[in-house]
Amino acid sequence: MYCPKCGYEYRDGILTCPDCDEDLVEELPEWFDEDSTDESVSYEDWINIARMNSWETAEMLVEALRTKGIPAVVISKAGHFGQLTAVPAAAMSKAGGGYSILVPSEFVSDADREAEAILGEEWEKARLDDIGE
Repeated sequence: MYCPKCGYEYRDGILTCPDCDEDLVEELPEWFDEDSTDESVSYEDWINIARMNSWETAEMLVEALRTKGIPAVVISKAGHFGQLTAVPAAAMSKAGGGYSILVPSEFVSDADREAEAILGEEWEKARLDDIGE
């Protein structure tokens, strides 16, 4: 089973993607970029430019960057099932962002500029300090 939004493959018995909140499908849609699920794709030269607490904001930003021609991905750092826990959400937010935004090294400046224009002050909080170096 696959998530039709992020392309992640899940074992039998899981019906919904915990990150995207999408119902899983047996096959990815034709329009899905199969390279994003190809294990041979390496993000070795990609730079983590931000850590965000909201999957929705991270995904919105990545989609906006892509429309500007900037390759970008969201990597969940919140664990296999996202930020689900018995601990209140307010307690979790102090630990740092659960979602990292990665872009190829040659797009860091462009991505930073676009993200700041889109998110403003929220970007300043999520942005990693060393991306401009």
